[in-house]
Amino acid sequence: MSRDPAAPLDDEPDDSAVPGSGAGRPEPRAQRLRRVGRWVLAGHSAPELLRLPPAQVNRMLTVLACASMLIGARDIWNRTIVNQQVHAFAVILYFGAILVIAVLALSVRTRRVMTLVDAFMLAVAALQCVNRFYVVTAAQPPAPGVASSHVYYGTDEGSLIHMAARTLLHHGRIYGTQWPQIFSMFHVGTTPLMNGGAATGLDYPPLGPIFTAVPMKLGLSHPPAGLAATAMLLLASVVMFLLLPVSWRPVAVIVCFGFGWLPNYAQMGYPGCMELPFLLVTVAYWHRTGRGGRLGLIGVTQAVCLGIAACLHQLTWFLTPFLLIGMFMIRRGEMPARDAARVVLRYAAITAGVFLAINLPFILQGAHAWLRGVLTPLTQQAIPAGQGLVGISSFFTSGSGDLHLYSVAGQLLCLAMMVLLVLFPRRLGPAVTVMPWLVFYLSTRSQQDYFDLTVPLWVMAAATVSAADFDRAWHPRTGWLGSRAVRAALVPVLLAPTVVTIAAAILTPPPLTMAVTAMNGSDGAGELALLDLLQRVQVTVTNTSDEAVTPHFATSTGATISDYWKVLSGPVTLPAHSTAVYRLKAPYSGVDTPGVKGRILLRAVTPQPMSISSQLIGVGPDPSTLSPKLKKILDSGLGLTRHSSDSVGSTDTTGGSPVEGINGR
Repeated sequence: MSRDPAAPLDDEPDDSAVPGSGAGRPEPRAQRLRRVGRWVLAGHSAPELLRLPPAQVNRMLTVLACASMLIGARDIWNRTIVNQQVHAFAVILYFGAILVIAVLALSVRTRRVMTLVDAFMLAVAALQCVNRFYVVTAAQPPAPGVASSHVYYGTDEGSLIHMAARTLLHHGRIYGTQWPQIFSMFHVGTTPLMNGGAATGLDYPPLGPIFTAVPMKLGLSHPPAGLAATAMLLLASVVMFLLLPVSWRPVAVIVCFGFGWLPNYAQMGYPGCMELPFLLVTVAYWHRTGRGGRLGLIGVTQAVCLGIAACLHQLTWFLTPFLLIGMFMIRRGEMPARDAARVVLRYAAITAGVFLAINLPFILQGAHAWLRGVLTPLTQQAIPAGQGLVGISSFFTSGSGDLHLYSVAGQLLCLAMMVLLVLFPRRLGPAVTVMPWLVFYLSTRSQQDYFDLTVPLWVMAAATVSAADFDRAWHPRTGWLGSRAVRAALVPVLLAPTVVTIAAAILTPPPLTMAVTAMNGSDGAGELALLDLLQRVQVTVTNTSDEAVTPHFATSTGATISDYWKVLSGPVTLPAHSTAVYRLKAPYSGVDTPGVKGRILLRAVTPQPMSISSQLIGVGPDPSTLSPKLKKILDSGLGLTRHSSDSVGSTDTTGGSPVEGINGR
């Protein structure tokens, strides 16, 4: 026993080996199974502590988890109470269970019973997640022209995973194949590219389609990619619950179900949800991996899980080098460099071997197509989107003449953070699971889902990785690195290239200046065009740069961007320092206008150089200043009836394509 029973409120993970870690003498099978059972119940607490009163933090977290479970429950109730009463009755039981759990959390006497209460809470939250999935998703793709409150897939990611799985079951090639029919089949929005096209092929590693093929082969109703992702989210919640210290286990409910965003991503078929259970195993107690120069069963399992996760989503690729560096630095503090390198290389070799084994059939089908497919998110020029610094160029200025510099800045920051991790492992080591995502904050696609999907990893590392262990990590202090002043000076030096590159991306002027000279809408021309659907725009475009550009046009009324407008007249390529007039036609029957006092922007993007130029088209009319003619239109109910939505997954449920494109990746 590695704990002092006199300190029952100490919930820091101890240094004892988890079952099967390979530490100590071999145990008989029966004894090992009993030990595993005790560990599942007690976690890293000594069994004697289970008879003590629950830690106060455990009670508080359980009550907080109960509160988080209320988020979104009323929405499911409202959707089901009339037409899906079986699901509505499940919500009634769900609310009752939450109240019972909250009462038990504050009244049970022992930690053993508290653990059972937390396990019951996890089961209730998981069942509600399944109930929510079947309430929100449709049993089959939507029929054209039929309105529905259910969605099959909300984004193009799940749709492409679905098509890849179907192609896989028909023994086709999932890489190099394009599926433009997803937009009409599933009525999802597009991920627009800077060249005027859209992402229509699989650009994820192959394990997501493989997992999706299972429910598809079984003929289960509802979106198979959503079923696969939801099943993996349920598995992730169980893994997180078991690996967290006992008093922290309610956090698994809060993170996986309570906040609500992970079930949303799962029902849409995000492959990022599928990697979570494997990454949670990888990052839990990762600082102990390779202790004593041996990986043991747990270390090998973590390496295998990392390889599997790398076959599901490219997010894992960014985490891997930071994990390996951190692992080497902490092992180097307790053994010679050669031994530390040997154990880390063994870990990396297992991970690479698993990755290669899973991808090998697809590599043999076509190495070039496979490589191009899995690298597409890193190489494709998609429309800038997200909550990172790229928003400055998208919304706060008139654009940028070199958006690629944002990605370059992210790469420079990634390299700088790796070097800083080597220089300051004792300070930065505990933050290894968070540091890689700083890269996405600077990239052109800094979307929230990159951060949402990694929050469970942050929590797992915060709860299981002891900062005290990094006090023994090796850090280079030879030669000039022995000076504190030199080390302090290295920080701004390493970060300076990133700052300069970001400044250049923001300050580089956009290549195009635009002036809207005419516009027409469903309610008329001029200011009438902004009352309902905007359909045509005439714009004078001047190329102020020193090279010819190929512009593509779209509009924005919020955080998203519309599908590209059709160019009715105007040159395909605009020479340097020249001016041309473009007549543009909106996609479909028109784009939504911004509403009262809202702004609508015209966007012009070019692939080479990767740039965006913005110009205000107009502002929605203010009812208090409208002319009598416009007031008459508004009073008739014909104008300002449509409002575009900025929410991810917003689509036209009547069977048409969405007006605002969805930046899924």
